[in-house]
Amino acid sequence: MKPLTALDLLLQEANESLSAVGHAASTWDIPGYYFDTAGHKAAKRWMEADARTAYTTALAYRLTGNTTYAEKAKEILMNWAETNEEITGPDGPLVSAYLGVGLIQAAEWIADFSGWSPDEQALFAAWLTHVCLPEWDRIPLRNNWWTWSLYAQLCLFRYLGDKAGFEGEVTLFKEHLDSSLSLEGFIPEETLRGKHSLWYHYFALAPATAAAKQILEMTGEDLFHWISPNGKSLKTALERFFYYVDGRLEEWPYDDEPIFPAQLAASTWPLDLIEAMSEVYDNPVYERFVAPYRPIKGNLNINSGYYHSYSWVYPELQARSNK
Repeated sequence: MKPLTALDLLLQEANESLSAVGHAASTWDIPGYYFDTAGHKAAKRWMEADARTAYTTALAYRLTGNTTYAEKAKEILMNWAETNEEITGPDGPLVSAYLGVGLIQAAEWIADFSGWSPDEQALFAAWLTHVCLPEWDRIPLRNNWWTWSLYAQLCLFRYLGDKAGFEGEVTLFKEHLDSSLSLEGFIPEETLRGKHSLWYHYFALAPATAAAKQILEMTGEDLFHWISPNGKSLKTALERFFYYVDGRLEEWPYDDEPIFPAQLAASTWPLDLIEAMSEVYDNPVYERFVAPYRPIKGNLNINSGYYHSYSWVYPELQARSNK
């Protein structure tokens, strides 16, 4: 039997999503994960499900031209644009950023769909601008939260065609890389997380690399090889992270037993990130790490079964969709 390709897996998900319905609410309240874990998971699932539906069907449309997929993606996007008026709760800004970017990417992929009128697209853009953007912009933390905010804003301004807004976020992103990384490639804010510290390095590097890809595609500026004024480097951070996940977990300096997938698979972290970076850097050790698990899908949330966030979901197909 011929092995399944990434496109085969995507189309399976997209076809499953055709029967899905939207879950938008007028007020979407996300409790803090560490204060109300059950409430956080339940509320997050609303957009987790919808982001998966919109993302997979929109990407399927982008790659096949089948308008049935575009119609479903549009339905989900408009459900949020027409229904949601407020995002609240301690984790609202973060969750709406790392899931909302999936909706933005979906919108970009179906922007040429004749069944999505200019007025409808304007309404969706207004929801992003007036409901989501203020939440992302008010994030006070400068750890992974701010990385996700910057990535979400870069995606938004790219989608809106707002060159000035995009350039402003590029400046902030470069400042963030310079301030958030150590010379050795660690992320000091995330080293304080104990057994979760390795996971949070992944959770910060995933949107950072996705943001760098947005910038490369839009402006040609290569931040994957950039060295900051203080000598910080995204490339060094990735190499440092990879050193430990590549069979050296026991050497991780910030916890004796850092959390890591019990068994790597196409839908576990950090394979999505390393798969994307294997193409960016053409690095043979990255290639060796991911090759046995292809085709790579993305990091599934073990609690819900949906994608946890939207930096690198079907990274191989993301690369094809933007060419």
